[in-house]
Amino acid sequence: MTNRQRKVGAVLAAFAAAVAAWLPTTSAQAADGPVVHISVWNDDIGIPIPAQDPPQISWGLYNDGPGAAKDVTIKADFSKVKDWVTADGESVDTYTWSTIANVKEGSNAGYILDLRAKPGTPLGTKGTVTLSGTSSNGTVVSTDVEVTAGNVELSVNRLTDRKGDKPGSTIENPVTISNTGSLPAHGAQLQMRTTVGLSYADRYSNCVYSTVRDPDYQATQQALCTFDTVLEPGKRYRLQQPVKLDVGSQALFEYFQDDVLASPGDPAGMLSGDNKLSLVEDGPATPGGSKTGRQVITVDSTADMVAGGDKAKGAPGDVVPVDISLSNEGPGWVHYNLSDDQPALLFTVPTGTKAVEIPKECSVWSEEAQAGSGEQTPGAPQYVCDPHDNTFAVGDTRTFHFGLKIRKGAKTTTGEVKAMTAYGNVMTFDHNHANDTAAVTVKVKGAGSDTGASPSASATTSGSDDGNAPTTQTVADTAATGSLASTGSSSVLPVAAAVGAGALLVGGGLVFVVRRRKA
Repeated sequence: MTNRQRKVGAVLAAFAAAVAAWLPTTSAQAADGPVVHISVWNDDIGIPIPAQDPPQISWGLYNDGPGAAKDVTIKADFSKVKDWVTADGESVDTYTWSTIANVKEGSNAGYILDLRAKPGTPLGTKGTVTLSGTSSNGTVVSTDVEVTAGNVELSVNRLTDRKGDKPGSTIENPVTISNTGSLPAHGAQLQMRTTVGLSYADRYSNCVYSTVRDPDYQATQQALCTFDTVLEPGKRYRLQQPVKLDVGSQALFEYFQDDVLASPGDPAGMLSGDNKLSLVEDGPATPGGSKTGRQVITVDSTADMVAGGDKAKGAPGDVVPVDISLSNEGPGWVHYNLSDDQPALLFTVPTGTKAVEIPKECSVWSEEAQAGSGEQTPGAPQYVCDPHDNTFAVGDTRTFHFGLKIRKGAKTTTGEVKAMTAYGNVMTFDHNHANDTAAVTVKVKGAGSDTGASPSASATTSGSDDGNAPTTQTVADTAATGSLASTGSSSVLPVAAAVGAGALLVGGGLVFVVRRRKA
């Protein structure tokens, strides 16, 4: 048989790594050689009727070790379902993939296989496909995949983004769930999450409330609600009450997200009592929804980003430390999810000193590109510090440590730090600009004073190995007048367009938020 092989490298390898946590720790000791597990992306697959894009058996491998597994061959037994299921368009008893010569310890990629139901197959027909394998020096552990003719396809409605809600107000979101599949769903779970500036106004006994973490938004407030309602195909159901969200005092850039699952589950931690949130039939299913919905909520509030300077003292030839900082004094927390123009700090190095120690989050400021160059080159006149963790809770401070070498002949001198965006723009959510700048002063022992930095003209890099010349250094007021060049971008700040959208791992799925660069 000719195999159509399609490698699914990164996705399946990542999935195989995720399942490693629950694999038996003693399995490697149960055999004389390495033990390889077949990890499937989904072990319960519904095949759409009428036919749509075919679902797939997607598998990867996880090798417990010890050592690499050699000559691994994986096959799928279709004998129990061959009367009504095709594999990549073929009716077969067994589908065999090409032998993998070497399966290293840990996660490994695998393959995918299209499934279709044969014409005339009754809805609800079920069966099992077994994946098994062999290895010349080890053991391959088999796994089963349940397949069903027909599918459940649940989706939530699209919610309109909001702008202008004030702290202290309450938002009401009408949430609906549609079943656009061909089989009924015997219950459902609705997972809802909000960012820290929002909280749930109501609590229901069939919902579990908790605080969870995600990599982009720190803590999020989660409500996992379980419903035993049967959701018939072709119908829509609404929550009996809208989801009410209280807008907190720290709210600024927020989101509300909901994910629907066909499995009803039985989560621990549900509240006792009769105060249940119900699903009510609400007409025909709404096409065009998705399993995950996301609403951006921009609150009518501000955040005060404050630049912090420093003072140092030394003699010519000394390397003196200075710590500059960027802080959020509120009232709103900051995760600017509408743009990749994130909070940053521009450091104009004091005249007569040379930056020889540069933090990893800071790079040479390019006046032409209006962005950081991504390089930690010593001796530049300006650096932009762009925190890799650009989420600022109220009271948060990011500190950046520089080492400045005082050149021969230098006088006491003053530079500047300026709070701005990573592309030189004014932070539109910050309405207090009196504390956007701060001085960085280096007192030189036995010397007079230099005039310091002046915000009037563009700075250029000195050709001297000693860094900035002892004459007056000037720098453009980029936070007030900076504009984004049509080319060039910072390698310190990952621009969202480089990956197509900003990503949230929420609720086991990927959530995307498009960011744009401001001019």
